Amino acid sequence: MRASVSGYVDGLIAAIQREHSLAAVSLAIVKDNQLLTASGYGMADVAQSRPVRAEDTLFRIGSVSKTFVWTAVMMLAERGQLDLDADANQYLTAFQIRAGFNAPVTLRDLMSHRAGFEDTLQLFAVRDDDPRSLAELLAAHQPKRVFAPGTRTSYSNWGSALAAHIVEEAAGVPYGEFLRDEILLPLGMRNTTWTPPADMAPEMRQHLATGYKRDRGGLGLQGYLQLGAYWPAGGMAATATDMARWMRFHLNGGVLDDVRLLKATSHAQLWTRAFDDRPGGADVAHGFIDRPYRGLRTLGHAGGTAAFLTNMVMVPELDLGVYVSQNGAWNMAIMSVPDLVVDRLRAHPYVPLLTGDEDEAVGDVAELAGTYLNNRRVFSTFSALLGALNPSILTAVGDDGFTVNLLDSKLYQQVPGETDLYEAADGDRVAIIRDANGKAVALADGMGVHTYERLGLWTHPGTLAALLGLSLLLAITRLLGAWRRFGKGQSRGFASRFAGTVGLLSALIVFVFFAAVAYLVVSLLAFDLATMADNYPAPAMFYTHYAGWLMAIAAGAMLLSLWPAWTQANWGIFRRLHFSAFAVVLTLAALLLWQWRVIGAAVI
Repeated sequence: MRASVSGYVDGLIAAIQREHSLAAVSLAIVKDNQLLTASGYGMADVAQSRPVRAEDTLFRIGSVSKTFVWTAVMMLAERGQLDLDADANQYLTAFQIRAGFNAPVTLRDLMSHRAGFEDTLQLFAVRDDDPRSLAELLAAHQPKRVFAPGTRTSYSNWGSALAAHIVEEAAGVPYGEFLRDEILLPLGMRNTTWTPPADMAPEMRQHLATGYKRDRGGLGLQGYLQLGAYWPAGGMAATATDMARWMRFHLNGGVLDDVRLLKATSHAQLWTRAFDDRPGGADVAHGFIDRPYRGLRTLGHAGGTAAFLTNMVMVPELDLGVYVSQNGAWNMAIMSVPDLVVDRLRAHPYVPLLTGDEDEAVGDVAELAGTYLNNRRVFSTFSALLGALNPSILTAVGDDGFTVNLLDSKLYQQVPGETDLYEAADGDRVAIIRDANGKAVALADGMGVHTYERLGLWTHPGTLAALLGLSLLLAITRLLGAWRRFGKGQSRGFASRFAGTVGLLSALIVFVFFAAVAYLVVSLLAFDLATMADNYPAPAMFYTHYAGWLMAIAAGAMLLSLWPAWTQANWGIFRRLHFSAFAVVLTLAALLLWQWRVIGAAVI
């Protein structure tokens, strides 16, 4: 088996590297409590011709770091130092989680990513040399609670970092000290670290893979993500062989080489879902992504940073674990490697789905068609606008399938014998979430950590885009009308000149707003997660915010000018109707700018 799997993986990684221009890949596979294979592919540093070595080349593992947080939480729960169902506030001394929904946030909520927090970008805007402690950062950046605990799965870096701080509070030592002394050293993971690249000792730094990005057809250097004291949520680095030990520990139920950190019952609880409202779909089991695949249960986590992409998948039924990481984040190529290894071991061929007769009547699946928006987004500040840029459009195909544009436009068809569960040819699943009345209101993707809320007309990003587009059209025609009337004396009287001036200034403000939006788009195109600490919030966000306020002021002025425009100005009916339409459209656009937090909220 070893030779067969190693040969298959060697060919697979070689093909992925060539197709996607990957500089380096690190991989480890464990099977039946043994290291089946551990390999490094390519160059950890191209300029220095430094090859990848599975036993000592460090790759930053991103959010796979969270699996250590959740394991630490369960260890303390087993010792009686933490209660997973108690109000988390009882463990916090420096700050408190703000009240909401008449329900406390518990560790079990945090471990299931169902605490109900909005997302926050501030976590990625902290430099590694920031002197603030984790508690200080958590208090300063506490996100708004937007869902009642338990109701929606929505991935939260802040919530994961909060859990690490609770470990500190309960254990009485810094989280890093607990991680080192209670987990890493006992498990023999001596090449795993949380030290940021800039602070690494030279002998350690020389083992860290260089990060790369696509640049003019080749590769350019990519800076490393900075997190400061938020590092428990995604700042660890490890070798492939160390991660093999981590997978063996979990596949063994909390023990490795006679070192037991968790009782078998505690580990079983760790890998049990706290909320089992979609058993056939992917969800979270106390921090581990719990994903059905080809009739098997897989558990693990993925992680992406500015310079690395990592995936770790364990299959208890096969006693199999696959870890793979690449030193570039511009594609998702390696994410499918664990699934392909499973298919290889089980001799499962890939079989595409057929769309069927195009004239086939669309049945119940038509009810699901619509636009959905990821709940992992900012709701309360200007950054809410960024969430509007990625709507997921579900389109019915036949009477038992659909495509979703942000899920690679794959075809999903209903799983036989299942309700509200759809699967693609590659095994990825989407689950439908319904409200108490049976109405489809959200969907859960195959990653298990995201849910997408179904949008109505007023909450649809397209409505904002349409109103802004219409306001631009009316602004253009307003300026053309003013140009046509210039010097012809068609605006005699104070009322005519006043309303005309308001309309003209409003049209110019619309152009100012669109110029600010264009600048914002250009800024987003140049976005680099590694430099976010120095560039967030971006100046373009402030310009768009202020321009949005000008739009709102213009809308108010237009509404106030409707009275003189209709009762005192010597205008024709068409000009009055145009002015009225401009006023109404600007007002609706301003209301939606408020709803999307372009105005009326902080710019963070």
